[in-house]
Amino acid sequence: MQAYAVEFLPARRPPLRITDGVSASPLPHPHLVVGESGGAGKSARIPLTARLVASSRGNGTTIHRAGIYRDPKSGRIVLGVEHAPDETDARALVLLAASSSFPDGVSVIPEKTIGLIAQGEMQKGQQLLLIWPDGDRVVVEDPAREERYAILRSGDQFESILLTEGP
Repeated sequence: MQAYAVEFLPARRPPLRITDGVSASPLPHPHLVVGESGGAGKSARIPLTARLVASSRGNGTTIHRAGIYRDPKSGRIVLGVEHAPDETDARALVLLAASSSFPDGVSVIPEKTIGLIAQGEMQKGQQLLLIWPDGDRVVVEDPAREERYAILRSGDQFESILLTEGP
């Protein structure tokens, strides 16, 4: 699955930033952090397989394509090299971060067809690792501004649409 990092900031304009690929941390072992590690929020570490690290491009570990697997020994979710990409598979691996400039933060609600792999907390927001099928959406609610947004995925494009706004 193609991997994307998407950052959504509903309180700012333009509110959506998309990166082709997801950055991972090399220490103490190669892993992807979901949420803020070392911060006040909760976080999860998703280990990377040695083959995925070896296939990464550049100096840092940037994941462009990956598959989700369950380690048979530990039962933990790991990211590994995607086996023979299926041309008909229209899903993407997406690390979605949504935060607000307000202390209340935001809530993120994926559609039932979107697979939630891991969820973490950030300052004034949430971060989720998702398996996101093409054409599906995630709803972001910003309670301080009384706004709701839908983030739609179409191929490698993401679009935010304001659903409701306060008085």
